[in-house]
Amino acid sequence: MKKVSLSTAAEYSDPAVLSFIDSFFSLHAGRLAEAGKVLLKPNLLLAAPPERGITTHPLFADAVITALRKYTRADLFLGDSPGANFGKYETVLKKTGMTEICEKHSIRTVRMEASAPRMKNGRVYATAADEADIIINIAKLKTHSLTGLTLCVKNMFGLVPGSAKVGYHREHPDDKELAYNIYDFFSMFEGKIMNLLDGITAHEGDGPSRGRPVHLGLMAASDDAVALDAAVTRLLGFDEDFCLTTLGAKRAGYDTSDIQADLPEGIFRVKIPVSKKVPVLPEFIKSWVSDRVFVKPFIITEKCIKCRLCVTSCPVEVIRTDGEFFIETDKCIECFCCHEVCESDAVGMKRSLLHKVFVK
Repeated sequence: MKKVSLSTAAEYSDPAVLSFIDSFFSLHAGRLAEAGKVLLKPNLLLAAPPERGITTHPLFADAVITALRKYTRADLFLGDSPGANFGKYETVLKKTGMTEICEKHSIRTVRMEASAPRMKNGRVYATAADEADIIINIAKLKTHSLTGLTLCVKNMFGLVPGSAKVGYHREHPDDKELAYNIYDFFSMFEGKIMNLLDGITAHEGDGPSRGRPVHLGLMAASDDAVALDAAVTRLLGFDEDFCLTTLGAKRAGYDTSDIQADLPEGIFRVKIPVSKKVPVLPEFIKSWVSDRVFVKPFIITEKCIKCRLCVTSCPVEVIRTDGEFFIETDKCIECFCCHEVCESDAVGMKRSLLHKVFVK
């Protein structure tokens, strides 16, 4: 059986947070005691304050480090590769509250792009992944405009340094194909990963960064990231395949039929991205309308500060900067990278006419 622990906490200062994390680590006391280096891998997508629910909450990370110190004397280091602002990593750490937590515990931070990347199975990854004996995956529960949800498997995509992530979108424009390749990348390291999910304050709507925070009070932990993702997806009321990285894992042969999770009391729901709302149509017209029911990003001129984050994140280079920035929508592959990385909320979602008609 693949076991997943699920629990709740009223807020980040609730003693239940530390107790839950400590209980999970206690199951791995021997392994943690033997580790020489442990990488903490939170979700640090962009420079956003904790209350927006976009990044792993610093108090959740604080509890993780506090619990770890009980079981290991390993060299702890924390790192991620944000989706934007590759050159402003210190700003991301400070804005998300991670600088303060790392200073409190005297642990070092690493930038995934700082060292020459390594290659395995034709995939580029950060050196930090090899340096660590154990990776503590501290993911954030968020909806995602491309993959449905971003949970533990997707969080490990942050081991891909900097702009190399853009290449994945360019090579795999289909959302299911991309998710399969994200899972395939994750699988290279899964033997050394312990997974925790921060869903106390989650992110719903047009995630992973343009939605809104929602209090769920949920926490999850497991040795098995796919099992955790599947259990949480079900708990949220979705089919497990709504999280496309789980679908990718199943394509690779993963069996989700033997997942054991003790469900906490309560109803846990999040609003999904507009891009993931699909019409219920009769079979005879599905093929006719499928290419006409879509959502594409567009630049909101009055909000755009011309920082060029969208430009550098676009895998197919279809954002034009002649005067006012605009997206060549006929060439857009709908990866929503521009929407994800924009820090001024200047990328909106434009629905096709038939999307407005059939999707409410």
